This record gives sequence, C-alpha cells and structure tokens, in this order.
Amino acid sequence: MPVAIGADGGGSIRIPASFCGLVGLKATFGRISEHGAYPLDWSVAHIGVLAGSAADTAATYAVIVGPDPSDPTSLHQPLPALKGWDDLNLRGLKLGVYRDWFRHADAEVVAACEAMLGEYERMGCQIVEIVIPDLEANRVAHSVTITSEMAQAMQATYDEHHKEHGLDVRVILALARQFTATDYLTAQRIRTRMIRHFNNALKRVDIILTPAAGIVAPEIRKGALPDGESDLTITIEIMRFTTVANMTGLPAISFPVGYTRKGLPIGLQVIGRAWDEVNLLRMALAAEQVVEHRAPQVHYRILR
Repeated sequence: MPVAIGADGGGSIRIPASFCGLVGLKATFGRISEHGAYPLDWSVAHIGVLAGSAADTAATYAVIVGPDPSDPTSLHQPLPALKGWDDLNLRGLKLGVYRDWFRHADAEVVAACEAMLGEYERMGCQIVEIVIPDLEANRVAHSVTITSEMAQAMQATYDEHHKEHGLDVRVILALARQFTATDYLTAQRIRTRMIRHFNNALKRVDIILTPAAGIVAPEIRKGALPDGESDLTITIEIMRFTTVANMTGLPAISFPVGYTRKGLPIGLQVIGRAWDEVNLLRMALAAEQVVEHRAPQVHYRILR
C-alpha cells in the first residue's frame, strides 16, 4: 500500500495529488494531529494523506486520525468513524456547484470535471446550483495569513539563513515581512466571513464540488531550477480552488477524473461539512468505478 503523509496549508496535499493522478485528503482542521510537524503556518495547516486509491487513503486516514494529547487542537473533535465510507449508493446526495467558480479553469479541466458531474447524476446525486461570495477576498486573505505566519515562524533564523532559500521563497518572505498587524487581522475577519458563507451553502447541500486546480501540472521552465522562480499568474491558477478549505478548516479531497489530450492527470475537489470525511471518501471511491486509470509514463513498480 504505497502512501505518503503530506502537509497542506493552501493545497499542498490536494494539488500535487491532482497533478500526479493520486487521491489527496486534507481532513477537518484538528482532525489529524500536527504533533511533530514544524509550526510553519499553524492556523491553516493540515496533515493528511496522498495515496494511489480511495481505499488506501481511507486505511491510512483510519490509522492517523483522532485526538492526540500532544496536540491540544486535536482534542476537540467528535469520535472519528469510517462506517459507510465504501457505500457506493450515492442516491439523494446533494452536490453543490457554483458554476461561475467551477468553470474558472482551463477548458480541458472543466470538461473532465463536468463529465464527472454527469456520472454522479447518473449515480442518483442531485446537482444544486449555489453561490459563494467573496472568493477573491478569500484568496488575498489566505495569502496574507499563510505568508505572515511563515515569516513569523522563520523570524529567528531569517537574518542568518534567508539567503539559503530558493529565490521564490525569498520573494514570498520579503513580501510577507511588509504586512502589518492590521493586514493580518483584516484577513481573519474575511476568514470568518468565508466560514459563514460555506456553512450557509452546506445547509442546502451535502458537499461542494470544484476542480482541484485551475490548470494541470505546468511545465518546469528552463532556468527555473535549482534556484526557483515566482510566477504569480500560474500560482493563482494552481491554487484557485484549494485555499478556501484551509481558511474555513473544512475537509477536502482531490481525486482523478480524467486526462488532458497530452496525458496529464486532471483532479476534482470535494469539500464537505466539518468532520464529514466519510462522504469525501465515498465520492472518491465512486469516481474510481467510472474513471479511466493510467499508469504514469515514468514509474517504479513496487509490487511485482
């Protein structure tokens, strides 16, 4: 069972899972202990799972989930359970889709994700049109939040070691060090607003669906390595759909729903109610029943 444990402060489990044709689960904030992880961006950070299938994701989640006395944040959660995670009868499940947001992605990404919506409808799900305000404000608020926390977490070693970072990280930290306390507090007020928007939407639907990323894995351009580069245009498209789950703390999963003409994986994201990881895993498992799965062009067969 090849799996990996990842850290997700703005999509860093779900996005690479989407780019690589994997399942990536970011559970509810506090669901999985952060003990042992570096406290880099503590208010948006989540430990989670990357795996090759929904079953492997569920099994790994079952092992690492639950309260941990070493992480006080993890103590305030309902008892974890996985009963029904493999129930493929999705009839009656209400899927929320904000069309303007859902379609704000590359054409091939949108086509594959909308095709999966059609499959879910054939499985008996109901598509419900929703609207979620302030998504652009959330993007800015998340940027201020995560980079401010990163800058503070790295403050003690900044003067001596900041030149050892890649150029892209150095740019991010330099910008973050210019933010003010007012900027950070304003971002938290926007976070509260987003929590309210999503909780209101999730009163009408069971889960919310989006593409996992606005584009598929971009080419690493010549000259980008080893020092790194910063291209905010690409970064915004990559992170367009993921940061709301970090700001609200809601659970989210990404899983494969197809490929581009060039053979690159496309991922769908499902966001759920707090503590409802079971329905996210059900959606990933259901997708596996109808979506083609291809071996990567370059891979190592662990099991022979």
